[in-house]
Amino acid sequence: MTNENFYQLYQFLGAYFHEDWMGDFDSADEVVKSFFDDSDESTLTAVSEEINELVSLDMKEVELREFLLKDLGCCYCYWHEWGTGQAWLEHVFSSIQSRKP
Repeated sequence: MTNENFYQLYQFLGAYFHEDWMGDFDSADEVVKSFFDDSDESTLTAVSEEINELVSLDMKEVELREFLLKDLGCCYCYWHEWGTGQAWLEHVFSSIQSRKP
């Protein structure tokens, strides 16, 4: 499994949760909102589908964390706010679903 399997998620996490995201936003939810504001519905749908696919792999937390950070370029230490990567991804998924028309 590589970031090519999760292209839209890779684009989202790498572009919005880059190493300096905390200088641009006060919270991770603000980053996600910015992504919503900048994205069309097809992108939001693709990211939602890829989140579902990633969560369905039922990876161990250490594997998921490594994949998010190393392979998908995410620089958000979600474990400071969320118990697991799966919980955080499910939150992002729910946030996307609630914003879609």
